[in-house]
Amino acid sequence: MNLNKLLPIIYVIIWISIIFLTPKEVFYSGEGIMRWIIYGGIFLLLPYLLFKSLELTSFSKKTRKGIAYLSIFLGIPFGLWLNVYSENELKENGKITYGIIEKAWLIIRKSRTDVWSVKAKYIVGDKTFHTSTKENPEKTLFIGDTIRIKYSEKTPQISEIIELKNK
Repeated sequence: MNLNKLLPIIYVIIWISIIFLTPKEVFYSGEGIMRWIIYGGIFLLLPYLLFKSLELTSFSKKTRKGIAYLSIFLGIPFGLWLNVYSENELKENGKITYGIIEKAWLIIRKSRTDVWSVKAKYIVGDKTFHTSTKENPEKTLFIGDTIRIKYSEKTPQISEIIELKNK
């Protein structure tokens, strides 16, 4: 079988794998190379596979390129889906623990207002987890502050800092 005929199947298999088979911890860990490999697949590998798959059609090269570039925007609904998933996960399986702000800094932006940001660590069972970077525009949290964190009992990497959520 010609490899080009397998490309559409490979394209669909990769999307299904990312959405249904990749452990949710990978997306929410805030660290690690695996997350970047997944995002690289979504924004680089999948558009390329789609472009190569479209060679089986009668579309012009320009049209195939346009469709492949537009497919990059599939990352947007994927990101929205992850956001909705994490909100539902916290609603259904949310537990509260205490954490400590371990990093606080000012993010300098060229075209927008600079923003104070924080990152916290918290312990669930005997394992330490870290929040992703959270914006704290009011600059109310600093290194060493004790805060409350809502995390998912099922996937502890999914978390939010309660003091920032209520603002």
